[in-house]
Amino acid sequence: MASPLKLYSNSWPSCSLLHGCVTADLQRNINRTISASIPLKGCSSSKGIVGGAWGNLKNACILFEKTPKRIGVSTAQSHLSGCKDEPEEDVREAGFFTGNETSHVGFGGGFPHRQHMISTLSFCGREGCVELGKRWHCFVVKMGLGGDDFVCTSLIDMYAKFGDVDSAVSVYNGMTSLDVAICNCLISAYARNGFFVQAFQLFIQIWNMGIMPNHYTYSTMLAVCGTISAVQEGKQLHAHVMKMQFLSETAVGNALLTLYNKCGMATEAEIVFERLGQRNIISWTASINGFYRQGDFNKALKQCSLMRESGIEPNEFTFSIVLACCGCVKDVVDGRMFHTQVIKKGMASGVFVGTAIIDMYSRLGEMDEAEKQFKQMGRMASNASWNALMAGYVLNEKSENAMEAFCRMVKEEVACNEFTYSTIFKACSSFPSLATTEQIHSQLIKSNLESNLHVTSSLIEAYTESGSLENAEQVFTQISDADVVSWNSIIKAYSKNGDPWKAISLFRKMIEEGNKPTSSTFLAVLSACSHSGLVQEGQEFFKSMVQDYNIPPEETHCSCMVDILGRAGQLENSLDFIKKLTMKRTASIWRPLLAACRYNSDLQMAEYVGEQILDLEPTDATVYVTISNMYAEVGRWADAENQRRLMEHKEISKEPGCSWIEVNNKIYKFFSHDKTHPEMPTVYEKLKQLVRQIQDIGYSPPTKLVLHPESGHPKEQQILYHSEKLAVCFGLLSLPPGKPIQVWKNLRVCLDCHSTMKYISRITGRYIVLKDNYRFHHFKQGRCSCGDY
Repeated sequence: MASPLKLYSNSWPSCSLLHGCVTADLQRNINRTISASIPLKGCSSSKGIVGGAWGNLKNACILFEKTPKRIGVSTAQSHLSGCKDEPEEDVREAGFFTGNETSHVGFGGGFPHRQHMISTLSFCGREGCVELGKRWHCFVVKMGLGGDDFVCTSLIDMYAKFGDVDSAVSVYNGMTSLDVAICNCLISAYARNGFFVQAFQLFIQIWNMGIMPNHYTYSTMLAVCGTISAVQEGKQLHAHVMKMQFLSETAVGNALLTLYNKCGMATEAEIVFERLGQRNIISWTASINGFYRQGDFNKALKQCSLMRESGIEPNEFTFSIVLACCGCVKDVVDGRMFHTQVIKKGMASGVFVGTAIIDMYSRLGEMDEAEKQFKQMGRMASNASWNALMAGYVLNEKSENAMEAFCRMVKEEVACNEFTYSTIFKACSSFPSLATTEQIHSQLIKSNLESNLHVTSSLIEAYTESGSLENAEQVFTQISDADVVSWNSIIKAYSKNGDPWKAISLFRKMIEEGNKPTSSTFLAVLSACSHSGLVQEGQEFFKSMVQDYNIPPEETHCSCMVDILGRAGQLENSLDFIKKLTMKRTASIWRPLLAACRYNSDLQMAEYVGEQILDLEPTDATVYVTISNMYAEVGRWADAENQRRLMEHKEISKEPGCSWIEVNNKIYKFFSHDKTHPEMPTVYEKLKQLVRQIQDIGYSPPTKLVLHPESGHPKEQQILYHSEKLAVCFGLLSLPPGKPIQVWKNLRVCLDCHSTMKYISRITGRYIVLKDNYRFHHFKQGRCSCGDY
């Protein structure tokens, strides 16, 4: 589909500016931006907008009515200054401008000065006093000032700030003469309200009318190009700026600098910055922000130092950027230094900088400092501040704290926005609770934000991690125009929940609908192949990722490929794949091969792979435990014990297995041989009863899986009381009949527990969902979704 701007490209005075600026995809992005626009402010509160500096408007109106002789502008100025500080509702109640405007504004033969009208219209636009502004417009028309250029320009600007572009255009069309200032005002109105195509159209029309654009025109149009990433059009505007010698105007240079930074054109941005004749705080901040956007955080911090050396001090926006840079590079020293500076300047409690401080300390892992900053902000903390605090908790794996913060936020009636819900759903993913996710989902629906793609993607992830594939699928089907993040979320959901073919089918459908897969998309598809033994398909996807989509493989992709080959028994191919990698071979790439060696009982290769991992991470407990297991399985007890002694000598401890289950909105945790819970005697008895029942239908505990003899416990008991079995039994005792049992575990489920779950689901008829640190296992009627792979 041709760009709508191409229709106007022939009207460009000396070169074709507008070819292909707003494509169909770009227009869709523009529409999304507009739909999330800030609501207009009103003047309907019970208090004065400015703070009541001129007293009560009603009293002012009464005094005005009783004034025996009105002396023109001075009396009106005092009266109307009161209008600026009171709500429009009070204006109507006072009877001002109601059916007898002429007598009220005659002022004994005088009338308000034109400058006073401009000032009042400007105030109405700035403070969002829509009704008052419209009344003044009526007055302007009655006074015969509808053709005054300055007054009409103020009217256009006022309506633009109201978001009423149609009224602004109506004023513009009613003018008998036009100049560049009036045209600039309407172009700015279009740009302010997201009518970017119309802004370009008018820009071209003023050339055809013989009106010469000035530096303000170009700065506005360059800002439009930056907003919609219209690079080519921006470059052509740059050429015109050079021809018309407007580059010496700091505002134009700043607009160019911002354009190139937004479009990721670092070299061009640096050239523009170096050629700026006069650099102000906006120039420096735009340059610093450009380095930040490119991920060159150290250069951004250096640029800030150069700015201060030039005699220009940072403003709140500058500080917010450099604080974010400190967080990204984990620079605690500079971070604390900038924090001290903003305290001295009295900026630390402001919403803008205060929120940046919270975010910085969160990235530095110092949540105590982040919490301290949040408390110091007090009532100044906005929803952005709350969001930053919750995001910090999630980033630092403190999901429970994030949940508590969200509850406080709701209780204090702080407005939750799309960022709030996106963050809290990420917390739900980290600390899965289906009941909590459903409750927050219902609140999301009430807030009318369920159509936001970032929120729905996070919600799909939350339902996925909560083991509710059905809810995740329902959320996805309600998305009218899914983006690549949404597709990635649902593909990952099916991949982790044992439906690889559905994941692959969605991947292909996503491409058919014109969505370009990302690195995360291929990771989800490769994981699906890994979970189900689809070796050929996995190899084809990996090849397509590199050759067809030019996506360089990352550590996670390579780890998946090693797992795909290794779990299929192709250990030599898996090892060969690792040796041929051009990237650094990390422990994360070697670990899947070690697990495959254990699965395929290849002790010799396991010893070799274990050495590679320990060379990279000498304290990796999984290596010692896995090798010890394999020695024990072949009866080499001395070697198995030697691995244990090595762990003790090096003070390496294995993470204890832990499982948890949610019952009546409360989380219960269990460890192997756990006896801390008051109902454990009943749980143990239930487990023994189940074991007796499943033994009658074929279950036999695989005692060879016991790592080594432990005094005081028979081999069968060592594997009988694993944490996931205890959690499932507690669920059977505590949950209503027929309700699914969902259990999460921090480690991978062992073969015996996996077999036990199948038997339990068979004899009880219960649907059991077990999530380990690798994937979900859905047990129904003696079968598992993983297909025992």
